[in-house]
Amino acid sequence: MKNNRVNPDSTSAKSNEDGGEIGREEKEKEAVEDSRGQWASPAEFILSCLGYAVGLGNVWRFPYLCYENGGGAFLIPYLIMIVFVGLPIFLIELAIGQYSGVGPLNIWSISPIFRGVGAGMIMITFLVSIYYNMILAWSLYYMFASWQSQVSWLDYDIA
Repeated sequence: MKNNRVNPDSTSAKSNEDGGEIGREEKEKEAVEDSRGQWASPAEFILSCLGYAVGLGNVWRFPYLCYENGGGAFLIPYLIMIVFVGLPIFLIELAIGQYSGVGPLNIWSISPIFRGVGAGMIMITFLVSIYYNMILAWSLYYMFASWQSQVSWLDYDIA
């Protein structure tokens, strides 16, 4: 019986159904494109972006920052910075990611001077993940501690 397997390291081209030739690099590129996930609907994409943009800092830290920095007067510069700095950077990041279709390490290969930016993005994501996991651990600890008959924080004198 004849072996019909194609050697992936072969540099020879293979013919497709149309009679054209597909090179090894083109086949690899098609395989990578096929393996990347796609959004099933626009609603999934929008909800994912909202989950990305609204984090613990917006929910827990924002009221504290408002209180510490002047209450309602803090909202004006905050909203100005969100509109003129935060939103454009967020949209640029989305556009670059959608246009390139690659991850943070590979996108910065377009300019060699910025290659460290992708590695920095991954490191920051890792550190933020540790931070969020610690907050989640505290939340779970105090949730389970509150189910006990005697809670430890009632023993403190506030006066």
